[in-house]
Amino acid sequence: MDSIKHFVHGVEKLGHRLDARKIGAFERYLYEIRRVNHVLRIISTNDVERIPSRHFLDSLMPVLKGVLPVSGVIVDIGSGGGLPGIPLAIFLPGTKFVLVESNQRKCAFLNLARRALSLDNLNVYCDRIERLPERTPDSRYDVAVARAVGSIGQLVEWSGPILKPGGKLVCFKGPGPEEEIESAASAMEAQGMVWEATVSYEEGVVDAPTLVVFKKVRDGSPGNQEGTSYRKLSVRQQESHR
Repeated sequence: MDSIKHFVHGVEKLGHRLDARKIGAFERYLYEIRRVNHVLRIISTNDVERIPSRHFLDSLMPVLKGVLPVSGVIVDIGSGGGLPGIPLAIFLPGTKFVLVESNQRKCAFLNLARRALSLDNLNVYCDRIERLPERTPDSRYDVAVARAVGSIGQLVEWSGPILKPGGKLVCFKGPGPEEEIESAASAMEAQGMVWEATVSYEEGVVDAPTLVVFKKVRDGSPGNQEGTSYRKLSVRQQESHR
């Protein structure tokens, strides 16, 4: 069985450390997931024995790889059972998180976990992400993260209205996300967002998972032709490295 020790070792290999309080919080979160997973299906039954090293470590990759700002307010789109939002909130106690989930039972679990882990830096919104702008009309977020939910095009459409100008969207994706990025071009144009980076978990490994990062450069509106496409930005970045 996978253990918290394997997870802690994985974090250390990437140059970070977890103190006793954070390790204790991850242990309690693991306990809570296993306690309810047969009902809520937070994790695939094939993955239950690999939660720490696969799901906890994966959830922390944006901060371990240096693509996630550690200040401001971060929204987790379609949080499910709290991945990646809860691991990130444990790891970054000084950063505020908003977990958005439409499933009532999973929302109840998120609130239970928030109390059990004493995560004062985390709030839960039980609603569809599309309704967040009307529920919090005066709120704009610094970062949106999304793991195992929606296509890049959908995530751009959902995050565009709630991000501040300069805000970022971080998508957890598999290897080779280029085609999916290309297919999101019209959504990026409409929402005033541009592709910023694709970061592999393991450099030089062809089939490694990736983090795809977008930046909001302006408020979006249909038909606005400002902004930079993924293809144009890719070419510019490639030329700058020659």
